Amino acid sequence: MISTKSDQKNVLLFQPHRLLSDHNLLECLQITKEKGIPKYVNSELSPTELNKNFPKLPKEVKDVLLWFGKERIGLLKEEIQKKFTQQRAGVSYEVYYKTAITRRLHEHMERMKPFAALVKWYHKIPGEKGNFKTAPGSFSTFKPQLQFEVTKNGNNLQLHTTISINGAPYPLDQFSRYQFLLLSGNEYFILSYKDYQTLEWLQDNDPQQYSQNPQEFSETILAKLEADYTVNRNNLFQKHEIREKPVNRVMLSEISQSFLVLTPQWEYDGFITEGPWKETYELTRNGQAFAIYRNQQDEKALWQLLEGLHPNFEKQLNGYYYVSFEEAQKKQWFLKVYHKLLELNIQVIGMDMLQHFRYSQHKVTTDVIIKKEITDALMLNMVIAFGEEKVALTEVQKIIQAGQRAILLQDGSLGILHEEWLQTYGTIIRHGKISGNEIQVPRWLAFSEEETPEGEAILKPVLHNSWLQKWQQWQQDGEMVYEVPSSIQATLRPYQQKGYEWMLLLAEAGAGACLADDMGLGKTLQTISLLTHQLTQKATERHLIVCPSSLIYNWSQELQKFAPHVKVLIYHGANRAVQDVATGDYQVFITSYGTVRQDIEELCTINLGTIVLDESHNIKNPAAQITKAVDRLQSNFRVALSGTPVMNNTFDLYAQMNFLLPGIFGSREFFRREYADTIDHHRDADKIKTLQRITAPFVLRRTKEQVASDLPAKTEMVMWCAMSDAQKRLYDEVKDSIRQSVFLNIETEGLGKSKLAVLQGMLKLRQICNSPLLLPGEEQTCTDSVKTDLLMNELQNNLYNQKVLVFSQFTTMLNLLAEKCREQGISFFHLDGSTPPEKRIEMVNRFQEEGNTTNVFLISLKAGNAGLNLTAAGYVFLFDPWWNTAVQQQAIDRTHRIGQTKNVFAYKMICKDTIEEKIIQLQHHKKQLAEELISEDEGFVKSLTEDDIKYLFS
Repeated sequence: MISTKSDQKNVLLFQPHRLLSDHNLLECLQITKEKGIPKYVNSELSPTELNKNFPKLPKEVKDVLLWFGKERIGLLKEEIQKKFTQQRAGVSYEVYYKTAITRRLHEHMERMKPFAALVKWYHKIPGEKGNFKTAPGSFSTFKPQLQFEVTKNGNNLQLHTTISINGAPYPLDQFSRYQFLLLSGNEYFILSYKDYQTLEWLQDNDPQQYSQNPQEFSETILAKLEADYTVNRNNLFQKHEIREKPVNRVMLSEISQSFLVLTPQWEYDGFITEGPWKETYELTRNGQAFAIYRNQQDEKALWQLLEGLHPNFEKQLNGYYYVSFEEAQKKQWFLKVYHKLLELNIQVIGMDMLQHFRYSQHKVTTDVIIKKEITDALMLNMVIAFGEEKVALTEVQKIIQAGQRAILLQDGSLGILHEEWLQTYGTIIRHGKISGNEIQVPRWLAFSEEETPEGEAILKPVLHNSWLQKWQQWQQDGEMVYEVPSSIQATLRPYQQKGYEWMLLLAEAGAGACLADDMGLGKTLQTISLLTHQLTQKATERHLIVCPSSLIYNWSQELQKFAPHVKVLIYHGANRAVQDVATGDYQVFITSYGTVRQDIEELCTINLGTIVLDESHNIKNPAAQITKAVDRLQSNFRVALSGTPVMNNTFDLYAQMNFLLPGIFGSREFFRREYADTIDHHRDADKIKTLQRITAPFVLRRTKEQVASDLPAKTEMVMWCAMSDAQKRLYDEVKDSIRQSVFLNIETEGLGKSKLAVLQGMLKLRQICNSPLLLPGEEQTCTDSVKTDLLMNELQNNLYNQKVLVFSQFTTMLNLLAEKCREQGISFFHLDGSTPPEKRIEMVNRFQEEGNTTNVFLISLKAGNAGLNLTAAGYVFLFDPWWNTAVQQQAIDRTHRIGQTKNVFAYKMICKDTIEEKIIQLQHHKKQLAEELISEDEGFVKSLTEDDIKYLFS
């Protein structure tokens, strides 16, 4: 509105930057011109000022505008603070306040928008040089909408956000954004609150951090966006192709309270399709793209079958078939069709949603008798009835496997399988093999069976009372069930004692055990205590440890450390003899997965006491040769050790549990249909709960956080690495050459003047331990790097959701590791001497941010041994440990410092039978040397005698 004076204007001044400060967005502004120069006079937005400056504005408009006045904003702040005090929302006041006031201001802006054209607007916004610019402005009536597109620049994925206004797209970066307001030129657009929240989320979860990891990009970013928006993926992501025979289904429903409807459906690997056939059905779920190739022949067969069920059906072409309730009940048509479908293994869905068909007055009754035990199974006699009518077990199994709870009875009524009944009998029937009234179930289900409300249990009686008493005793804090053998050279922490006892209890019951503790909690010590106990009971028994070849020497060292009395043989390498395992004077054998696969025909004939599979996710694929091989091994007790028994999807669990508890999940197809697909594709909470209940007695997992009070603040360990034959051959050749050169130098020039030759020789051998790729090109006779392989395995399998620091002295090694991370889709930060200070700070801050999922930080030992606070990390790997122990400690202390709330685990990666191991031994055996080791490498050399040098290069 313009005042009556031609040289004066009264307008409203909008100040969007104050959304982030005091929230006083609107003021009245009087503009006058003196000699052509505008003069601005601000006044507070109040009823008096509005009436004076805008007398013709309708009252309802003034009421809306006054919501932005200083007085109303003050009252709003008080209201929010009062609600926070009452609700105790579980977040800080700052977070609660920002969310609440932003939402309320957004509501008021939406109310104001229809009236914005009735007022003249100016706005005041920050300029580029810190000054403010005041100019005319306006509010658009168009509603902006978010759109997303993924493109690729080289190997990097990029997410583009555009704003659609009146059907035209504009890049987001063409706008200035003030929370939920977009500014283009001098025009404002108000985002929907959902769109504002989406942009805030994207700002906090920068998609670029996943630019080289399509799976993370898809699962973390796109899955979130596609819940509310359509994202143009431009076919840049791998589609998971599903080419399987479908499971036929018929969905029952009602329309118009008069007709029963039968809709044909097909389930492809957990995905449901219906309607006319087309070659593919594409969709995204949890960020993953799927292309389902539909089977025309199988789908057509179901259409033809349904059309033959009723004379009217062949004329109905709507994608479903319908029949009146009256027709459905004539001559028991529906009952006959229902049983026919079940007999043809066609799932019938939707029975419990039908309202026209009455429910049976009879409650389900069940009689069960355990007839006999067969090794790993129980044979039951089971009768299920509604009143006088007995129901076939096969029919009940098909109904509950289809996720239904109602079964059609002979009198046309629906018998209901209520929740309590399903809790008691559902798992038994799902997992059972049925023959008439007999059902065979895995005996392992007895361990997880819950008692009925009447205090009864169906399978539990097969577990002896004496064992159950120990099991209950074990579950009590402070109650010791088994003592640790006195020959164990260690004191077990309380949680380790529990793990040791738990394995013994399952061994006594004839089951298997998966110890899935976090890395660093002592799975090895608990297992060695178990084996030692077994040997005290039967000294002649033979026990087998199967592990990745890189861990063979770890096990050997740990057995020597904790149980030096046990006779151990490493069954590995070209000179191994299977007779040693069969008849040799040894008690524990350590071997690799590859060796077991090669020698399975001989090994499977040997009766073993306990088999331990370390890193048991190596057998997660049931079709793999190694999985088939370990399943053939004969033993009384089986143990699986893994920090990540489930790495990629639920199906990873199948082979490992089947090794420990043969037959617990039946066939692969059953497990995939019953658990894996429904959990991974649909996040079925009931199936997750059931699977957890079944496996709970046999899987023991403790995290660092759970047992923190029992752990030291910092744990340092050696991670032994065994070179491949090719890498060791190269190492030995170079070592022999260096030894001759070094001792020729010492002989001609003396020890003092030969320090440079010693240093250079040490450096070259240490480089080969890391990776032969650190050598000049002409000397790289192999590319094997056991350390790289072992580190990548840990990052992918055991520590994929943990924050990890990796230190190396060699920047070239960091480059090699960075390339390996990129190949395997591991996002990382990389810091070395060339990283600018501001970039270091930025990377550290992002690594420390809560919710940031870049978990790996590659750091140069020299560049990163001071000044960095990286307390988000709980694991440190010293890829090539520096012989200066003070520098090593400084590296570890990047995370082990004030502000650290987690326990820190530090690993020195040491190649077995190399100069690295010899340095470690010198540190242990020469205390003075260890204390001096070393201010610098030269100081280390000065401390060495000629005998020490001979030892290092031997």
